[in-house]
Amino acid sequence: MNSHHRLQRPPDFTGDWLYSLQQVVFRHGLPGALLAVLLLAHPDLRALLSVYVVDTGYTDYLLTGSVIWLAMSAYAISINRQKAGQQCAWVIYLGMLSLWEECLFRLALPKLIEAGGLDFWLAALIANLAFGAMHYFTLRWKWTWCFAAFLGGMALSRQLHLHQDLLLITAYHWIGTFINTPRCPDLASAGSRPIPLRD
Repeated sequence: MNSHHRLQRPPDFTGDWLYSLQQVVFRHGLPGALLAVLLLAHPDLRALLSVYVVDTGYTDYLLTGSVIWLAMSAYAISINRQKAGQQCAWVIYLGMLSLWEECLFRLALPKLIEAGGLDFWLAALIANLAFGAMHYFTLRWKWTWCFAAFLGGMALSRQLHLHQDLLLITAYHWIGTFINTPRCPDLASAGSRPIPLRD
């Protein structure tokens, strides 16, 4: 089954099928990344990054990230050798996506909500409802997948709360997102687009 049929709703008020990486980036990746940068421009939230990036040495993070990227890229290439470069770029994009989503929905937004006087779990609940809703509107996911994203977000919030390691939960997110969508949208939807009528 093509991934857009598995994840996306039929065309509705939120738009048509998303077939390409460009559509995914402009509808989901770019707006979310800009929002994360905007929130983390706040000095207090920026200071949190030093607390939630465990000081075990950036070499360890770089090495672990490289191993994850190589493993996922090898699998991605194995399922479409003809588009190896595109598949490897997709894996990198998913890593960057995972990082900004964790910065936004597990760190910046919950901390802003907590600053308003709510406790951690209520802040996490609200932030992860926003996380699921974002997938509904930007990626046009079916509500069942959005609910799964909400539950996954709550699990990641718990892990961040326990371990205070942003890059650890980013790695979990990256791997989980890749398992859910291992093919670049351009490749996953190949052959499923409507055939244009010819004169």
